[in-house]
Amino acid sequence: MERHWCFSLCAFMGLAFCGLILNVKAQSAQESADLVFLIDGSESVGVTNFLRIRTLALNVIERLLVGKDAIRVAVVQYSNNPQTEFELNRYESRAEIQHAVKGLSFLGGAEANLGAALENVAESLLGSEAGGRAEEGVPQALVVISAGPSSDDTKKGIRALKQANVFTFSVGIGSVDLTELEAIATDKSFVAASDITSAAQLRDVILSFVNGVAQRTIVLETDITEALAVGKRDIIFLIDGSQNMGGTQFIAIRQFIMRFVDSMPIGRDQVQVGVAQFTTSPKAEIHLNAYGTKEALSNAVNRTRLRGGTPEVNLGAALNFVRTQMLRPDAGSRIQEGVPQLLLVLSAKKSSDDVTQPVQDLQQMGVLIMAVGSKAADEQELKAISINENLVFIVKDFRQLLRNPKFIVAPLSTLSGVVVTEVPTETVTEITTVQTQRVVRDIVFLVDGSNYVGNTNLQFVREFITSVVNHLDVRPDRVQIALMQFAGDQRTEFYLNTHSNKQDVLNGIAQLRLMGGSRLNTGAAMEYALQNHFQPSAGSRRRQGVQQVLVLITGGEAQDAVKQVADKLALAGVLTFAVGAGPVDQAFLQTVAFVPDLAYYRSSFPSLPNVVTEIMKPLITVVGDTKTEEGEERDVAFLIDGSDAVASDFPHIKDFILKVIEPLHVGINKVRISVVQYSENPKLSFYLNTYPTKEEVISAINGLTLAGGRSLNTGEALSFMKDIVFSSEYGSRISENVPQFLIVLTGGRSQDNVRDPAIALKTKGVVPFGVGVKNADRRQIEAISHNPTFAFNVKDFSQLNTVHQRLGSYVSLPKESLAAVLQQAYVEDVKKDVVFLVDGSDGTRNGFSAVQDFVQTVVEKLNVEGDKDRVSVVQYSQEPEVNFYLNTFPTKGDVLDAIRNLRHKGGRAVNTGAALQFVRDNIFTASSGSRRLEGVPQILILLSGGRSEDDIRGPVRNMKEMGIFLLSIGTRNADTLELQTISHDPKYTVSLIDFDTLPAVQQEIIFWINEASHHIPKPTSKVIESARKDVVFLLDGSDNTRNTFEGIRRFVQRIVENLNVDDGSDQVAVVQYSKDAEINFDLKSFSSKNELLNSLKSIVHKGGRDVKMGAALEYVRESVFSASSGSRHADGVPQMLLVLSGGRSSDDIRHPAQALRESKIKVFGIGMRKADVLELQTVASTPGFAFSVSDAESLENIQPKVSSLLNDPQERLPTAPTLLGSRLERDIVFLIDGSDDSRNRYNAIRTFMMNIIGKLDVDQKQDQVAVVQYSNTAATEFYLNTHATKESILNAVRSLKPKGGRPQYTGTALQFVKDRMFLPSAGSRRSEGAQQILVLVVSGRSRDSPRGPAEALKSSGVVTFALGSGMTDPIELQSISFQPDYAYFLSDFNKLPEIEQNIEAKFARSKLLEEKVFIEGDERIKRDIVFLLDGSDNNRNGFTAMRTFVRNVVESLNVEENKDRVALVQFSNVAVANFYLNSFFKKENVLRSIQGLSQRGGRAQHVGAALQFIKDNIFTTPSGSRRLEGVPQMLILLSAGKSTDNVDAAAAALKELGVFTFGIGSKNADTRELQKISYEARYAQSVSDFNELPRIQEKLLSSLDAVVTSVSTEGPTVIVDRGVTGKDVVLLLDGSDGTRNGFPAMRDFVQRVVDKLKLEEKQDRVSVVQYSGDPTAHFYLNTYQRKGDILDAVRNLRHKGGRAVNTGAALQFIRDNILTAPSGSRRLEGVPQILILLSGAKTTDNVDAPAAALKELGVLTFGIGSRNADSQELQKISYEPRYAQSVSDFNELPRMQEQLLSSVDAVVTSVSTEGPTVIVDRGVTGKDVVFLLDGSDGTRNGFPAMRDFVQRVVDKLKLEEKQDRVSVVQYSGDPTAHFYLNTYQRKGDILDAVRNLRHKGGRAVNTGAALQFIRDNILTAPSGSRRLEGVPQILILLSGAKSTDNVDAPAAALKELGVLTFGIGSRNADSRELQKISYEPRYAQSVSDFNELPRMQEQLLSSVDAVVTSISTEGPTGVHAFFEISSSFQQA
Repeated sequence: MERHWCFSLCAFMGLAFCGLILNVKAQSAQESADLVFLIDGSESVGVTNFLRIRTLALNVIERLLVGKDAIRVAVVQYSNNPQTEFELNRYESRAEIQHAVKGLSFLGGAEANLGAALENVAESLLGSEAGGRAEEGVPQALVVISAGPSSDDTKKGIRALKQANVFTFSVGIGSVDLTELEAIATDKSFVAASDITSAAQLRDVILSFVNGVAQRTIVLETDITEALAVGKRDIIFLIDGSQNMGGTQFIAIRQFIMRFVDSMPIGRDQVQVGVAQFTTSPKAEIHLNAYGTKEALSNAVNRTRLRGGTPEVNLGAALNFVRTQMLRPDAGSRIQEGVPQLLLVLSAKKSSDDVTQPVQDLQQMGVLIMAVGSKAADEQELKAISINENLVFIVKDFRQLLRNPKFIVAPLSTLSGVVVTEVPTETVTEITTVQTQRVVRDIVFLVDGSNYVGNTNLQFVREFITSVVNHLDVRPDRVQIALMQFAGDQRTEFYLNTHSNKQDVLNGIAQLRLMGGSRLNTGAAMEYALQNHFQPSAGSRRRQGVQQVLVLITGGEAQDAVKQVADKLALAGVLTFAVGAGPVDQAFLQTVAFVPDLAYYRSSFPSLPNVVTEIMKPLITVVGDTKTEEGEERDVAFLIDGSDAVASDFPHIKDFILKVIEPLHVGINKVRISVVQYSENPKLSFYLNTYPTKEEVISAINGLTLAGGRSLNTGEALSFMKDIVFSSEYGSRISENVPQFLIVLTGGRSQDNVRDPAIALKTKGVVPFGVGVKNADRRQIEAISHNPTFAFNVKDFSQLNTVHQRLGSYVSLPKESLAAVLQQAYVEDVKKDVVFLVDGSDGTRNGFSAVQDFVQTVVEKLNVEGDKDRVSVVQYSQEPEVNFYLNTFPTKGDVLDAIRNLRHKGGRAVNTGAALQFVRDNIFTASSGSRRLEGVPQILILLSGGRSEDDIRGPVRNMKEMGIFLLSIGTRNADTLELQTISHDPKYTVSLIDFDTLPAVQQEIIFWINEASHHIPKPTSKVIESARKDVVFLLDGSDNTRNTFEGIRRFVQRIVENLNVDDGSDQVAVVQYSKDAEINFDLKSFSSKNELLNSLKSIVHKGGRDVKMGAALEYVRESVFSASSGSRHADGVPQMLLVLSGGRSSDDIRHPAQALRESKIKVFGIGMRKADVLELQTVASTPGFAFSVSDAESLENIQPKVSSLLNDPQERLPTAPTLLGSRLERDIVFLIDGSDDSRNRYNAIRTFMMNIIGKLDVDQKQDQVAVVQYSNTAATEFYLNTHATKESILNAVRSLKPKGGRPQYTGTALQFVKDRMFLPSAGSRRSEGAQQILVLVVSGRSRDSPRGPAEALKSSGVVTFALGSGMTDPIELQSISFQPDYAYFLSDFNKLPEIEQNIEAKFARSKLLEEKVFIEGDERIKRDIVFLLDGSDNNRNGFTAMRTFVRNVVESLNVEENKDRVALVQFSNVAVANFYLNSFFKKENVLRSIQGLSQRGGRAQHVGAALQFIKDNIFTTPSGSRRLEGVPQMLILLSAGKSTDNVDAAAAALKELGVFTFGIGSKNADTRELQKISYEARYAQSVSDFNELPRIQEKLLSSLDAVVTSVSTEGPTVIVDRGVTGKDVVLLLDGSDGTRNGFPAMRDFVQRVVDKLKLEEKQDRVSVVQYSGDPTAHFYLNTYQRKGDILDAVRNLRHKGGRAVNTGAALQFIRDNILTAPSGSRRLEGVPQILILLSGAKTTDNVDAPAAALKELGVLTFGIGSRNADSQELQKISYEPRYAQSVSDFNELPRMQEQLLSSVDAVVTSVSTEGPTVIVDRGVTGKDVVFLLDGSDGTRNGFPAMRDFVQRVVDKLKLEEKQDRVSVVQYSGDPTAHFYLNTYQRKGDILDAVRNLRHKGGRAVNTGAALQFIRDNILTAPSGSRRLEGVPQILILLSGAKSTDNVDAPAAALKELGVLTFGIGSRNADSRELQKISYEPRYAQSVSDFNELPRMQEQLLSSVDAVVTSISTEGPTGVHAFFEISSSFQQA
């Protein structure tokens, strides 16, 4: 901002350059001006700062010469709208104005619509009616004082002010947009800015501006000056002559035309002018050829008179008249001579006739039309007339033409247009005979085919080429001609060898038609010419020594890089000529040309043929030669660290430079020197050509001072060196082939990317040396340097003297020696196997020769002889192809010959993953010549030209596990993150612009090969991570692991060995736990791997009997994953936790595990022996991260997998695949146990398979089948595509024999199926939408873990059925299966026929879905989908990807009026609808609108306001929403950053409305915020940037479909069978130590209850869960279908045991794990859910929230307790208190059995007829009153008064049956319900409960959480709320302090629910907060302390009564009428 303070000194210096003139002589003139102050009155300013701005205005006015005839003043304030405070003619004295300004009050307003305010000033404040004196010649000035960016578009207002000749001065206060202020100001120097505290200092700056205008020292030049070099043109003025124009306006137009004529070179061969008027009919006043002199024409114009008459005008007829009567040769038009024809329409009213056809007719003739209109004219009509919208001008009145004529004169005098004449379209070839010379050349014409040339100019281009060719002797042994054109792409017209004679060439030229297009990729076209035309195959004779010539003909600037390509052409011996016309820059042509003299430019294309005479001689005589003579010339530049960090060492740096240059011959013709310092930005000290002598250079270096700066951006500085210092303009002789050296000296790490700028420097030909000192990053120094041997590192600046001599020796080398050194690179003589994996897809075709050269060069450095190095080359596209193996060629010569003969493979797909896997399996093998098993280093060099289309993670992991060292090289189209993932380490990754720049990185690759040569492959899984991470091991140190602890420690050591600890990438901590947690060392303890490993060895087992994993998890989250312990979580470093457990935890682990997930910590659960598998899966981030082993020694078996998952940056939590496909086909793979254990059962398995296959549609090609057998290994019997008929499959199955072998490795077999069977090559049709199904049949427990492969199968969309018998583990089966009910456990396989029908039904399930739900055109599928896009400036780079994503999603929708509807809204600071739900009913219209979408822009990101806008304006019936018709409403939010406003209330409101919101955010978005906004947290997704959106597209569409299915069937299930009856019954048994004696009675009771249930199909289902400290599911609702099986399972129940009684945790477990669809619950199908609890003791945890959650879910809970159970607790748990029963002991249970069953049946009947809600009695009156009391420490003294107040209020209520109900809740940090609305029915009981209230205590005051608790747990039907029955809901809050959390969203949610909240606060409460909480602000009251509450009691009660009365008469929806409340309460 400081730069704007120099206004008073230098503002006037540049004014003449923008039409502003300094008039020094006029200072004595009358000081007069019209001055308007436009002041920001929005919230950006605020009240306090507004007073400062007002004072600033007063101080300026005080020093002005104010008066009626001097300076007049007006003031306007703006925010949402502009407000005129007073006009120019309101006050005449300074005192009056100052008084008025002092009286200004702050306007306020959320928006700052400066654009609207500017328009208002231009339209209303400057005219004569408001006191403006512009017509009297008085200058007008506007001072804009702004405090923030405008909320609206300012362009229109700016244009209006400039057209009105207003001087605008911009003043910025505080956080302003300087770019915006500069755009508003008349000149960029008319801008001043300051922070608000210094605003007063701007007074003098503003005064100098205003006085300059008033004294005429600043004036605008309004006269039309003599036009210079105006070409021939015919100009017609077409004037509205109707009465709409008026005499004054017409005179102004006439004067303007006369002035214009006086300024033009009028004459027959120069400018001709015509004039016509029009009303309802046109009339020619002056024809173009009427007058030949300026004087005569001016006099004629002066004689014209306004026609007047009718108010109607026919502009269309007038345009036709001009075309037919005035643009004729006999009327003077020179249109046929190609002279530009211009027409200026001056309109005062919309035309009565149509102008469309007349305009098209004129445009076809090439007439250039402009338009000027007054306010009454139709702007849209004028835009339709004009050739460009920018040539339409709307003026307040036409007198503005005189005040500011330039905006019209400039285009009239400069426009040159297309002249189209109607001529025959046949091609006419003119044959001209000219004398030709004996010339031998190959000439390629490269023609610009874009819109820059256009069809009009094509004839001139053709004429030019034809003329050149006519001068040449065209034949095969002389001159050959080729022709190609280009725009965005290239197109060959004919090659050098296409035509053998001149006539054929001329015919080919005559047929040239331009390809069109707005993009101009000149560099790519030149590259294309080099690669495709200057080749022997295309006729080039370059190898025979024939000169190669390229003639570029262009009309526009290149939009890609050309310099490098031009140099490449020159080096290839091609002589480039550059010919340009029109807007192309001449300097650009000179850059392209071989030498500047071969560049030719003409201003217009008609002049192009004149170039022929100039170009012919050089075209046939000049020879291209790029060699120059050698000399001692060098250009040496120093780029030195100038940051604050090197301040004390700066003398060392200067001394270093002096020592390097000391031996050099410095001079302007010898060695040139430049020095640049840098920190955040580069700062030049001197250029290469600044000092011509050594003495001057040394003097300049001695005089250097430190530039300063905090950080280093070395990459930016390198780019500066390339673009500026090493350029010819600043002394570089790079174009003269003088060696270029750069010496980079730095003392710190760069904050930006250095590799890409360094590559660009090297590519340009600069040789960089890197010198790193102190904290410099060694990798960055090596990346900067020409090759790693040119990199130097020293510890201190005093050691630089060891470097300068070596540097000087390089710089001083003779040119030949230097070239040899630069080319020299050697590969160490260590035997190695090197494989080049080359992308051979279509995208690399042009770069393939460069790849060949690169591979050749690298191989030349290898020692390919004898038993040394071996080489293989593999190409790939869709599939890989071996060019030769490692053992194919024994000698280097053979290898090089093979590389030279390589042919590009081709292919559209890029499957890098498949190629890597192929190389691993087929190249790095002994049979292919690999010596990996001999310990020879294995190296893979990948060259990739594009992003892989398949998954690379598995293959990469596999290669790294083999110890293969991977290097990755990719072009700009490759994915850098993908390449880094592939590489051995991210540092071994190179990104290039294209493969032509490979030579620049050749030295680096060879250096890396040397490093890789020392990497000995190991057979273990050595996985190198590709990102930093913090890893914490949480080890079970209890007595359970005493004997196995050594094995645990070894496992940890092996994991640590695979981490990168030494370089600071990875950090490790270790914690042990038993009863409590104890840290062994934290994350910051060790930075050395050796020290860490030594410390691990010394860890001592902790010991302890109790095992509290939950507490340990909480400890780790809070104390170890913290910044104080070394965690880098805040820096975005991944956080990993590995939990190793030896037994079940005795405390709750669910909540700590959830907290870890919410903290984004990746958790692995590893269990041994007694560990609980379910517990491990709960702890782990995903079941795939849970592992179970038999003992500690088996840990080594899972170590490779754990290391792989730990180190894989791409690893993501798996998502459940959808069962839905768009096709009906199925691919079914049977994976059957063929081990010795299954031999006796094999026939049953085979019969089962045949029965299933017999029902499939194989013959119709719908279904395909494959079979795999396994035992200890897996083997394919046949693939999916092996058999085409059902009969052949059945024959194959009949002949199956058991594979044999033991034991069963199910995990390995599953991985085999995933890797081998579900592939296209194996017949899989997954890519075509076919369902992928796996049926696993297993007879025993797996010896390896199947979870990882099972999760991988699920993630890839495979639906797995698991069938087991015998010794199979049921939990293992469920973990393998797609969902729990897809797992079947049988006593033996002879029972397989019993489940065939069930499996077949589930097979058909996907078909049913596709046929009934997802068939295109199904009338039931309707959706209203709204896209809400972040259009802010933060998303500028991602907006295109976002738009493409939306388009792709819409493509997948069924857009019709009665099906899917789409709307789109953009937001930044405000939201704007691009189109509504009813704007378009056709997909193509929606897509077209999306395609044309442009980004809105804006700095703020008000997501909350945008969501509110969506709710209020989009999801409404007028906007097309069909919400009230039951159509699903969906919102897809794409956000690029955290919201700058609050989203809580708006998000809650949308959820309340039933809108399904999906939140998608890029890396800068707030994940928690997205989850909060989304309908459910799982609907929120994140991508690193929006280019990754395609990878989540299918998931989003699947979710959208699932929601539709959910809504369509009244629940989120896929298939709803309304025929289902019966009930789901869960029995929850207390299995703690206290029920041991009673457990047999409990078990018998369960048996008897089950025996009474109807357990046939579609009737009752049963589950049993037992609990103590934690719950255990004995079986789920879908585990058994037969009553006998269930009774058997119940008989086998064993008492669980355990001291704790965590009933709350058990209830939560039931809700989360049992009453879910995967576990067999049919809740969403309307089936009643029954829970029967048998409890033997009071809970040791809290039951409130879980019990409320079950009630909210509609679960009907019956509680039965023994004598030790808590009866109140049972009532709280039960659905209603009457559903709670007690027995003295469990032996009494039989007497309750019938009563319980009858209660259950009664409830079920109620649910079946009414639904699971309490029966509504519409006769209910009264109210539900909840007291919410602040129980924090601050209210301790006032609590008795609060309690008494509640008692007195309760005493006044009517608490009889069906009258009032009361609840009391107290809160501090968290809320506690003392009793619910249905706890007590009698007033006496309630008063007793209130008297017994005790103060809660607690430091926090979380009012927000308490309000949310009230909404979720108190005001619900299970808690006694009668809201749904229309009973008023009253909440009375007593608050003693400001809330410590946010109350906005909960308060809004209560209001949305219709809850009438009264807030009463003591003196420490926040009154504004109370008003926000209360239903209306007036219902918030304050007391000095709570002892004053009695005086408010009556007022409160009368208010409540008034509300109830209102509701009773208005009904439950008349919220607006609730508050006819007594004045006493309002005034209290």
